[in-house]
Amino acid sequence: MTGNGNATSELSFSTVPEAVAAIQRGEIVIVVDAEDRENEGDFICAAEKATPDKINFMLAGRGQLCVSVLPDVCRRLELTPIVSNNDAPLRTAFMTPLDIRTARTGITASERSETIRRMIQANATADLFVRPGHVYPLLAKEGGVLRRAGHTEAAVDLARMAGLEPAGCLCEILDDNGDRATRETLRQLAARHQLKMISIEQLIAHRRVNEKLVQRSAEADLPTRFGDFRIIVYDVAYETQEPLALVCGDLTAIDQPAPLVRMHSSCFTGDLVASLRCDCGDQLAAALEMISQNGRGALVYLPQEGRGIGLAQKIRAYALQEEGLDTVEANHALGFKADIRDYGVGLQILKDLGLHEVRLLTNNPKKTEAFNLRGFDLRVVDQVPIVCPPNIHNLRYLQTKREKMGHKLPGLSG
Repeated sequence: MTGNGNATSELSFSTVPEAVAAIQRGEIVIVVDAEDRENEGDFICAAEKATPDKINFMLAGRGQLCVSVLPDVCRRLELTPIVSNNDAPLRTAFMTPLDIRTARTGITASERSETIRRMIQANATADLFVRPGHVYPLLAKEGGVLRRAGHTEAAVDLARMAGLEPAGCLCEILDDNGDRATRETLRQLAARHQLKMISIEQLIAHRRVNEKLVQRSAEADLPTRFGDFRIIVYDVAYETQEPLALVCGDLTAIDQPAPLVRMHSSCFTGDLVASLRCDCGDQLAAALEMISQNGRGALVYLPQEGRGIGLAQKIRAYALQEEGLDTVEANHALGFKADIRDYGVGLQILKDLGLHEVRLLTNNPKKTEAFNLRGFDLRVVDQVPIVCPPNIHNLRYLQTKREKMGHKLPGLSG
């Protein structure tokens, strides 16, 4: 599966554009989330296309039928959270369940489809409905899956991307035993009913590529001990992170070799206090020195502490490593993948800087692959190693990166 959603995986995932086209036609699609999250699959269709037949089909999923809406719908219909303190694991925002006032009981597929279609009409008001009812609204976050990687937000995103009202119906899919359907069961279900199936991960990657998310918020000259740079700070739509770029020389100059570029994820311990447990600080310094000596290049600094798990979790991983686990095993023990970083925002920054070709300063093949898979007009013309001398504290860490994560570390012993 590629990051931009334009190819299929071994699970026969459709592309995001195929799923959007299906939603636009009024069809139902299956959307799965991460295996380390809820690991569920949902039927999803656009709310304005919710016919009795489609609702009846979705109810065969045997999960809770919900309709995902944005805050303006909740305000207009005077919908409030069903609990004052939402302590559910993923904070799914259930709002007041309701039925269309003209319904007899509200439970039938016809009554539920009418309730859903009427809810999202701009002139619908609270007095057209009774509560409690049989349709469960879910409050989706503005910004969709870029703010919360859930089915609630995916349903809204797919409808919006299809040019329809940003609201969607969804129902979790259970298997014949009443358990959560497995990926293989979902694949078979999609094939049997000729439904498109995508993942929320695909949807996130697609939006990161196809929507402009970064905007310059501040910039100034920055002399450093490595040389003179221009520092540019970015805002990221729907997110609180503030990535930055350190730029040396004219990146858009023609008839010159591609500039050196480093995509560097933040590491408080390595970058700021010179920890010997990793090589991050050494790589940061080496990259800035190489870019400065070259006279042309950029370092993009991304707030992705601990390969994306955050500072506190990284320190917990350190504690597990002290008990004998390696860095990959420690992440897995905490419930994370070995590396959950995403480079979509970084690539958008490089495009904002006017780059088309780069010589990438990295030992990590995942970074090079990110350029190839994302669908940007960006090409890695050379992968430049940035190998720093090991020490007794980080030798095993570097060996694990080489052996389990595929990092290219020529000359490393062990």
